Amino acid sequence: MDKRFILLLRNAINLANDKLMNCHEVSEECGKFFWIYPFTNENINGYIDLFNLKDRSLLTTGSSSDQAINAILKGCSDITVVDINPFTKYYFNLKKAAILTLSYEEFFKFFCYVDYPKVFKYNYDAFNYGSYVKLKNILKELDEKSFLFWDTLFDVCKPNDVRRKLFSNDEERLSVIKGINPYLKDENMYKKTKIKIENINLKFIEGDIFKIKLEKTYDNIFLSNIGTYYSLEENKTLIDKLENNLNDNGKMLMCYLYQTVRDTKYREEWNPIYNLDKTFEILEDYVTYFESFQGIRGLMFEDKNIKDSVMIYKK
Repeated sequence: MDKRFILLLRNAINLANDKLMNCHEVSEECGKFFWIYPFTNENINGYIDLFNLKDRSLLTTGSSSDQAINAILKGCSDITVVDINPFTKYYFNLKKAAILTLSYEEFFKFFCYVDYPKVFKYNYDAFNYGSYVKLKNILKELDEKSFLFWDTLFDVCKPNDVRRKLFSNDEERLSVIKGINPYLKDENMYKKTKIKIENINLKFIEGDIFKIKLEKTYDNIFLSNIGTYYSLEENKTLIDKLENNLNDNGKMLMCYLYQTVRDTKYREEWNPIYNLDKTFEILEDYVTYFESFQGIRGLMFEDKNIKDSVMIYKK
C-alpha cells in the first residue's frame, strides 16, 4: 500500500476521532484536507437538460459526486472528475456501491444526516453498519482503495462520527435533495440509475483545476460554483485555459449563481462574480447563455420566484 494513501487514511481517522481540529489542517505530504459534501448544494435538475450528455464526454468537478451520477442517468458514460479533495474518488465509489445494493429508502437513511428523517432532526443512524455490510462486498469489487478507506474507518471509528466529522454540514432537507437530483427524484429514477451506473467507470484527477494539465478535450464541462471563490480575472484565466479542452459545439457551465437573475442588484459584500455587469464585461467572449430556474431556496420554500442561474459558454 502506498505511503500517501496511508497518510490520507490516518488523517481521516484522526478527523473522525477529533485528533485533528478541522479539515483544513495541513499535512506536508498530503496538502490540505477538505470536507466531503454529502449531496450537491445546487439545483442540478434546473440546468442539466441544457446540456447534451447522452453518449458525450464530460469533465466535472467532483464534490458530492452528484454531478457525475446525474450525468450517468442522462446517458453520459465518458466522465472525468477533477477535484482537489483527495477523498472524492472514495466517496463516489461508496455512493455507487450504495446505489447498486441499497433500496431507495435505505440510501437516504445511510447518507442523510441533517434534517433527516424530519426537519430540525439529526439522523444518528447515518452510516449505519448494517447498510455498510450490505454494500461492502460490491465496494471492494469496484475499487480496492475505496474499500480499504471506508472499511478501516468503519472498523476503528464510530460510523456516525465518520459521517459527522468528515462531511460538510451544508446539507439540504430531504425534499430539496430529491428535487435537485434527478437520480433521487423517486424510486423509479433511482432504479434507472442503478442500471445505468453499474458498468460506468469514472476517471479521476486529483489536483487544483487551475494548475493541472488536461490531456484531452470534452463535449461538456461543469465548473459548478467554483467561480464564486475567485476574482473575475482568475475566472477568465481558468475559462481561457479550459476553452482549449472544449470540443467544437461543446458547452461549459462556467458558474452556478445562487438567488440571482440577470437584473439582480449587486451588493458590495457579495463575491465578485455576482457583479453581473462587470462579469459580462470581462467574460464577454464567453457568456453565450444566462439561464435561470427555481433555485435551492425556491424549492425549500416552494416559491418559484426565488431563482438560481447558470452562465454557459457554447464553443
